[in-house]
Amino acid sequence: MERKLPFHIQHNTTPSAVRQVIRLGSDGIVSPENVSIALGVKPDSLKKRIAPFLRQMGVLDGWRLSELGQRLLGLSQTHPDLLAEAVHVHLYTLHWVQPEAYFSFAYATICDWLWERGVSPLDTRTVNELVGVVVTRAAEKFGVDAGAIAFSANSVRGALHWLKALQPPVVNAKEFCRRKVCDLLVLLWITDRLYQHPDSQREYGVRLALTEERLRQIAKVSLLELDGLEQVLALADRTYDYRRPNGFFGVGTEGGFGRWLVLTKPFPVGNL
Repeated sequence: MERKLPFHIQHNTTPSAVRQVIRLGSDGIVSPENVSIALGVKPDSLKKRIAPFLRQMGVLDGWRLSELGQRLLGLSQTHPDLLAEAVHVHLYTLHWVQPEAYFSFAYATICDWLWERGVSPLDTRTVNELVGVVVTRAAEKFGVDAGAIAFSANSVRGALHWLKALQPPVVNAKEFCRRKVCDLLVLLWITDRLYQHPDSQREYGVRLALTEERLRQIAKVSLLELDGLEQVLALADRTYDYRRPNGFFGVGTEGGFGRWLVLTKPFPVGNL
């Protein structure tokens, strides 16, 4: 039997489960027994489903927190409302830098489809439609038969767990709707990933063209309305202005380059 490509977004790896795992890993090693008790799941389920997905995401390294996991731990301790935002950005953009992270491609495809509609019910019909969308786009992208793609309604529900946890929200009363604002850190994390994207990879401090296509790309990751994104860009430019001491972000038009944005130092997901 042909091995299926794992596009599944683990629905048991919920925001509350991730929060518990990173909390219990603050001492160095994550104890499977303690995590099982905290989550109320059987050790077998933890070891076969939740922990492997956290390793695929890069949150765990064996039974220890990875560098990302450590950043998420610090974030959850000081800005707990931003944990879901950080995981969302990571889930969406991981396939930019790790093409074999198929679940990330699936997550981004779901977000793109919802963003393109602007407003969408999140009912059974939508979930089933999203299964078909992901399978079709994945088959086209990776050149495989649709039957070789492991993705289901539970995979979509795994993505919706994270979308429902975002603040400001994008899900209200079982309906998706783009938002008008997000935390500035979300924009900084996305910009950092753009500096690693194969289509725009360059050294920090080198300007990135802020084309209409790139604006839409950022809006899709942040799930913002385009006019809301413009406000967030302007506020981030004032707050983190690279022209000032200790500043590291900017948006501008000077230099004959057209409109651009710049990040002068690394600012990985989960960074503060």
